[in-house]
Amino acid sequence: MKSIEDFARELDWNLLKIFHEIVQAGGITKASDRTHLKQSAISLALQRLETRIGATLCKRGSAGFELTPEGILLAELCAPIMRAVREIPSLANESSSEVHGNLTIGLISNFTSSMLDAAISLFHARFPNVELIVSTMPSTHVTGSVMRNEIDIGVAPSRVARPELRYRFLSDEIHRPYCGVSHRLFGKQFVDPRQLQDERFVLTGSDEPDELRAFRLQYGLGDKVSAVTEHLEEAKRFAVLGIGLCFLPENYASADEAEGRLWPLLPREIAPSIGVYVIDNPSFPQLARRNKLREGFIACLK
Repeated sequence: MKSIEDFARELDWNLLKIFHEIVQAGGITKASDRTHLKQSAISLALQRLETRIGATLCKRGSAGFELTPEGILLAELCAPIMRAVREIPSLANESSSEVHGNLTIGLISNFTSSMLDAAISLFHARFPNVELIVSTMPSTHVTGSVMRNEIDIGVAPSRVARPELRYRFLSDEIHRPYCGVSHRLFGKQFVDPRQLQDERFVLTGSDEPDELRAFRLQYGLGDKVSAVTEHLEEAKRFAVLGIGLCFLPENYASADEAEGRLWPLLPREIAPSIGVYVIDNPSFPQLARRNKLREGFIACLK
């Protein structure tokens, strides 16, 4: 039996990198788009890693992508390795009086917030040599990415606060059901959500906030589905085309509403309001510089 040292020496570290990309993307197909590698190459790398480790790392099939317990453990081990690799280019500047490096931010797609914009601008002014790495991801992935130390700052809704994480309220995001100009309900407004039960909806799948899903289920909305997409841009496109009703963040839909392409069907007073938070993990051990950057960004929130 080979020793642990032999295992580490002989392991192809690129397999860990590809597995990390699969986890980050949420599946092999999305990882292929993200890395510009063929799906067959990514699948083969995953198979080689599973063979080398001797464990199945994820379930793949019609039910979708899901990590096994062994996969979850390996993902947690891979995250700090990849973070350390990203630190390499800035090591030469570690002793400099100027702060270098990067700050990674993961946020829900198409989120608009004047407070967040102001914080990013102020942070850049205070740390002009720091690279901001910003990526959008489903709300369900943001907290997990913060937990695994894959990102420094998360911006997302959160119904359940984890004790090891830190949450700062950013703003409420109101989601209203909209229809396009060609839809027969355009120009009408309803005071009871149940009046929309028989309408077809465009749903946003796993990217739908929990509070919005609870609201839909409470009033029986979305039982009839005309389209499903993980991307808010495509969901809005379908709504504009009149394919179905779609819950969209009010700020995100405001420009299309002003130009007459979308129409809100419920008053904002009864529409679901979802709290969005800035989330970070101060308990995770990091380099002093990384802590300084994370705390520097938190201090920019006003």
